[in-house]
Amino acid sequence: MVSVRKKIEWCIFGFFVLAALAGAVPPANAASLETLRPGYEAVYRPEARPGVTFDSAKKDFEESLQHLQLYPDICPALSLYVDKTTVQGDRIEIGWTNHCGGPQKTGVFVLPTYKIANSEIVVEYRKEGHGSIRHEINFPDLVSLQFDNLAAARKAADALLFMQNEEKKADEERNARLTRFAPVAAQYRALKVKPAMSEEQRRVVVQANALNDRKEYAKAISLYQKAIEVDPVSYPQAYFNLALLSAQVQRFKPAIAYMKQYLLLAPDAKDARAAQDKIYEWEAAP
Repeated sequence: MVSVRKKIEWCIFGFFVLAALAGAVPPANAASLETLRPGYEAVYRPEARPGVTFDSAKKDFEESLQHLQLYPDICPALSLYVDKTTVQGDRIEIGWTNHCGGPQKTGVFVLPTYKIANSEIVVEYRKEGHGSIRHEINFPDLVSLQFDNLAAARKAADALLFMQNEEKKADEERNARLTRFAPVAAQYRALKVKPAMSEEQRRVVVQANALNDRKEYAKAISLYQKAIEVDPVSYPQAYFNLALLSAQVQRFKPAIAYMKQYLLLAPDAKDARAAQDKIYEWEAAP
């Protein structure tokens, strides 16, 4: 039987977030922005502002979504009540409680920021329907954030723009890291005798493997990262493991970068074909 969490992930097309705040009217300058969808007016487009930090953007976004209800396709007549919204460095986590005609269940919906990295962020005003719930930030085929207050929608849009820009910066840094790593990997491949792991690195790897076995993926990722800080080339498998773990927590862009580093170090490895195929798979991740 398919789990409730899996069903929720499959129904992302029908996922709606409602922020219960206060009355809504479109601003006087609404006509100055282009209309993106029939029946809507674009009323606010965020701009990068000085002085914004991750903590301030996180706080603004969480405050703008204090009162949420989710309506997935698996139970359109009844809502999933949101317990808590948390913004992490690479994802938004929405904890929910299910009251869909059966035993109460809880879970966490994860929206990775990479999914909104290249999306257009604009607040739109729905001209008709849904009472006062009229302001939306819509990501086509992904999620629609719905508000009944323009101020809250603007706050969320500004925070999302900051997160989007941070994700783009992270992507640029991953590409730069790969460029810097290429000559290091070439030197490693040229060595007739490859360097062995130090005892310090072995200890960290053993601990990371144990955490992986216990499915404590975030902690395992942290330790594998520490292992390559000790020595970036003596244990190529660390990059392979980091790639698989990153994908496990839906961090597909870091997963791709780690797997590319693994292939730079070990292009002739027995699992090189499978590693490259994983990259292809993650490039098409929904």
